[in-house]
Amino acid sequence: MRYLRGFGMFWYDFLVGDRPELFVGSIAALVLVWLAIRTGLDPTVAGFVLALVVLGLGAFSIGAATRSKRR
Repeated sequence: MRYLRGFGMFWYDFLVGDRPELFVGSIAALVLVWLAIRTGLDPTVAGFVLALVVLGLGAFSIGAATRSKRR
């Protein structure tokens, strides 16, 4: 059981790390873009939207990290 818990903790730390909003936001963005493509959005446009959302998530995460360090 100890090995199973260690395995789970490794993957949590590897995928989520210090910023869970990046992990959850990226998964949510992928799902939303997939749904948009399934409803008829051009895949090229969806790719640009996905890139913009991920860049926005990164900017949000950096802003949150620097804001918390200033306090």
